[in-house]
Amino acid sequence: MSAELLLLGTAGAPLPVPGRAGICSAVIVDGRVFLVDCGRGAPSGYADLGLDFRALEAVFLTHMHVDHVGDLPGMILYPWGVRRDSKGPLPPLRIYGPSRPGSLPRGDDVFRRETTIQPELPAPGTTDLVRDLLAAYAYHLNVMPLDAHMPDPGQLVRAVDVAAPDRDAAGRQRPVQVLADDAVRVTAIAVMHGRAVPALAYRFDTADGSVVFSGDTTASDDLVALARGADVLVHQVADLDYLRAHGSDEAELARMTELHTDVSQVGGVADLAGVRELVLSHFLPADPAAISTTEWAQRVSPGFSGRTIAGYDGLRRPLSAVRR
Repeated sequence: MSAELLLLGTAGAPLPVPGRAGICSAVIVDGRVFLVDCGRGAPSGYADLGLDFRALEAVFLTHMHVDHVGDLPGMILYPWGVRRDSKGPLPPLRIYGPSRPGSLPRGDDVFRRETTIQPELPAPGTTDLVRDLLAAYAYHLNVMPLDAHMPDPGQLVRAVDVAAPDRDAAGRQRPVQVLADDAVRVTAIAVMHGRAVPALAYRFDTADGSVVFSGDTTASDDLVALARGADVLVHQVADLDYLRAHGSDEAELARMTELHTDVSQVGGVADLAGVRELVLSHFLPADPAAISTTEWAQRVSPGFSGRTIAGYDGLRRPLSAVRR
């Protein structure tokens, strides 16, 4: 059995930048591919790494911001024609992610909406998202089989809303089991990412090692608990001092502290969790020219006694190598 971590894209925020694709990561277990998030350029990054689209089994969405789900339509639709083998169509691609929140968050005097889009369902969940994507591309799905041999589009994809974790008597989250078989077990907890509710972190446990993806989050005791004893923690990172020096006002920075973990805190999260290796991703600022990978790693290292790697697009890390 073998398991490997891959980073397809490592940029934070929606605005495209040269040199970094949007956020998307992968765990490969015995040739089976599981993606975490599907940001800008994810299908191309998948192909660039030589991954087989027929091996893609599931996508795990951390939350509904566009930089995490924007290229989900392409990941579903571009490889549609090859999702078959000698026995016929492959099982549907599974999309796991947040369920509908209880309500749409309100704004305030500084940050507010002027127009509410789709007021009849203003806060869709994962099953809603996938349903609406298929509806939006109905013409393609209905016409392509008339001109090419295509698998049944009705069997292309299935969406699953991840249930919100409950809490024990001490207020700690009980991780939700999302997927489990003989080779891999995936669990999730909710994290705090501003008004994006629910936002999720995921843990993958395999015989070869374990890896946790923070998603976008503030420093979180629940994330520490989820990651405790894992081999690798892939954690988003932001440099709020850089943003302050480059034009963000104090109101924006105050909101940023409710959305992201500053580089000065990430090492402490990894150290408390006792992970062997910390991999930085979802860089904010996203532009590689703003802060070098060496600087990112150096800023984190004083707070963490393990190995720190500043992630980059195309990084491949066998989990077995982490334990050596």
